[in-house]
Amino acid sequence: MWFKKKKQTDTGYFSQQWMNDWKDNLNESDTYSHHGKNWNTFVILKFDILPDRLKNFEAEGIYLDLNYGKCESIRYATKEDEDISDIILKAQEKTWIKLIEQKSDPTKQIMMGKVKLEKGSLVLLSTQRKAAMTLIECAPALQNGTQHKEHSPVNKTEQVLSKTHYKTTSSGLDHDSFPMKLFQKAKQFGIWNPSEIDLPTDKEHWKNLSNEEKEIIYHLISIFMAGEEAVTTDLLPLINIIAREGRLEEEIYLTSFLWEEAKHVEFFSLYKNNVLNQIPDPTKYHKPFYKVIFYEKLPRAMAQLHVDNSPESILKASITYNMIVEGTLAETGYAAFYNMLEKEDLLPGLREGITKLKMDESRHIAYGLFLINRILDENPKLTHYAEEELTTLLNDATNIIHEIFEPYEEVPFGLEKEWFLEYAIKQFQARIQKLGLK
Repeated sequence: MWFKKKKQTDTGYFSQQWMNDWKDNLNESDTYSHHGKNWNTFVILKFDILPDRLKNFEAEGIYLDLNYGKCESIRYATKEDEDISDIILKAQEKTWIKLIEQKSDPTKQIMMGKVKLEKGSLVLLSTQRKAAMTLIECAPALQNGTQHKEHSPVNKTEQVLSKTHYKTTSSGLDHDSFPMKLFQKAKQFGIWNPSEIDLPTDKEHWKNLSNEEKEIIYHLISIFMAGEEAVTTDLLPLINIIAREGRLEEEIYLTSFLWEEAKHVEFFSLYKNNVLNQIPDPTKYHKPFYKVIFYEKLPRAMAQLHVDNSPESILKASITYNMIVEGTLAETGYAAFYNMLEKEDLLPGLREGITKLKMDESRHIAYGLFLINRILDENPKLTHYAEEELTTLLNDATNIIHEIFEPYEEVPFGLEKEWFLEYAIKQFQARIQKLGLK
């Protein structure tokens, strides 16, 4: 660290008495007994820097022996324990304390990069998510490390009755601004026509695919079709707010943004009609976790902008739209199409369309990062709120990936759920690092 940290007083965390209390809490918890009934594992919680009070015990961290809904022991971990442990998690002492006091989901903290998974499988750990959450909830919190955040009252957007000036005839456009640079790229790379993509080869390939292969393509295209429609229809409230704020350069770029999203809707519709002929009940692929984002959280966050132009409301909308729907889920979906089709040179028309979509979306995500960064620069107190929203929505996004793979004992095209979960998390982490978030 570039600054010297003040020495913290001993909070009592990680003492022998504290570990004994944790064990007792676990063994007295009916909730942990239920959620942990299929979890038999050895876990070590390590520290980036070992607290001074643990050095006398030659400890590496905290060792937990978890046995089908019960805790056999909690003690200090030794170096030798690492060989027999199934899961090793590592974080700063303050991170562990914060996680305990806030009763946070440890799996989310791994996805956010706050806790490092040194040993074990994130996919296997996520199957025991409720057990892991209850494990942390049972850990004794010795002080209240967080307070409930009261957000500012919402401000209704004031109706604009008249104009006082026009930017082009007063200060002029800032052609060097980031939104205008994105607009130049949109004019250079975004001029493509979905109806001009050749599909005859795709029609021939489609006839030769197995039923299982067709099924997963049906699934992906069905969720992309609705997803692209959602981001097209839900974008208008944001454009309206940006216009009302007088941010002309951003509004100009957003006109290309909306036009490109409309083309994405057109592309998937044309592909369904001309290659797949029809998808038997596409909505059957819109499963519960998919609906959480695309039927509830995305439309609500965007529609809220009709009545609330606060920085917090805009921040939530952009996080949901740009960071999660576009920056995490869509990017992972593109990777799925390439992993399925590229190696065997299948469905070239679909791959061409996806390539063009991906180029468009890279600009959309870049604008989202720009917007979020601007809001946080102007309202630094919203940083914690942003991090909490991102954590919750990342969990929703990874649940959708689990949902896609759930029906398959053997996934067509050799796709692997763990690879896609890790890919989604890496996409997410790359974006939050650019924003300087934790």
